[in-house]
Amino acid sequence: MLIGELMTKDPITVREDTSVKEALRLLSTYQISGLPVVTAQNSMIGIMSEYDLLAKEGQTVGDIMTRSVISVTPDTPVELVSHLLTDHRIRRLPVLSEGKLVGIVSRSDIIRMMSLQWHCEICGETLRGEKAPEKCGRCGSNVTFAHALVTPGM
Repeated sequence: MLIGELMTKDPITVREDTSVKEALRLLSTYQISGLPVVTAQNSMIGIMSEYDLLAKEGQTVGDIMTRSVISVTPDTPVELVSHLLTDHRIRRLPVLSEGKLVGIVSRSDIIRMMSLQWHCEICGETLRGEKAPEKCGRCGSNVTFAHALVTPGM
C-alpha cells in the first residue's frame, strides 16, 4: 500500500506569521498534535508540534517551528513511512508532491490501517474492512480471518 491511499488530504496548515495563540486554538479545536507550516503557494517550510509549543518561546509559528522536516511523497510505501516514524521518533510526516503539501500521515493513520486489514488463512489474501470478511474474494473460503498485523520493525 502507498501512503497516498492512507494520508489525510488537504491538512490544516498555518503560515509563519500565524500567532502561537491561533496555532494553539487550531490544535485544540481539531484535536491534532502538529501543523504543517506553508507559504502562500503551499510550499512546505516547516512543522509546528506540541513539543515546539512546550519547549520554545516566541510570538509566531515562525519563531518556534521546526524547519528541518522529513517528508515523503504519495508513492512512498507504508512500510517505509512506518520505519521513518519509529526510527526518528516522530508523530507525523508531511506528504509532498513537487514541493507542495498534498497531505499528512501520522502514526495513528498507520495503526488505523493495521486494524482494518484481514488475512485469509487459506490463500494468504489480505483484505481491508472494519469487520472480518465473510468470504475470501480470491479463494472463496469462508474460514476465519485473522488481523494482518505487521509491525513497523518487521
